[in-house]
Amino acid sequence: MKKTSFAAKSLIVLIAAGMISCAQGDNKENVADGAQASTADAPAPALSIRYVDIDSVMATYTLSKELDEQGRKLMLDYQRMENQKQNELQNLAAQIEQKRNNNGYLSQESFDADVNNLNKKQNEAANILRAHQEKVQKQIAEFNRQLTDSIQNFIKDYNATRNYDAILYRASGLYFNPALEITGEIIEGLNARYTPKAE
Repeated sequence: MKKTSFAAKSLIVLIAAGMISCAQGDNKENVADGAQASTADAPAPALSIRYVDIDSVMATYTLSKELDEQGRKLMLDYQRMENQKQNELQNLAAQIEQKRNNNGYLSQESFDADVNNLNKKQNEAANILRAHQEKVQKQIAEFNRQLTDSIQNFIKDYNATRNYDAILYRASGLYFNPALEITGEIIEGLNARYTPKAE
């Protein structure tokens, strides 16, 4: 009888212990579920984003237009130089051909000397044009750096009083709400701040 009583008490203790363990496990799961739910239910912080149409900025910002005009002049100067060199070489080649056709060369050595001179002038022209082209490319790269720095510095100052989380280029997305566009403000601010260089 005592053995049965002891066994029954032991069984009750084990069952109670199991129930407590299960209850604690449920509580842990409920706490974890509650934490996840509170995290999921918490609203994400609202981002304040604006965008700029950089093509419009480039087309209407005074500095951009001035640098674009300078770049065009550099390219035109290069093209004029290239055309001049080509004409000089073509004329020299035509003179050699005309002299040869009119039996103006008294010896092969004389003809070879003129051809070698033409080749030398071609190499010189190629070197001059290559150096000039590199100079133009460096100058245009400097124009682009100057323009980019000007726009980025202005936007940094502009945003210091507005505290947007991001200002994006229009080309960086497929769609933006038109209400988020600040292109006009940026152009107006850039042009107001820019002081043209004295001629």
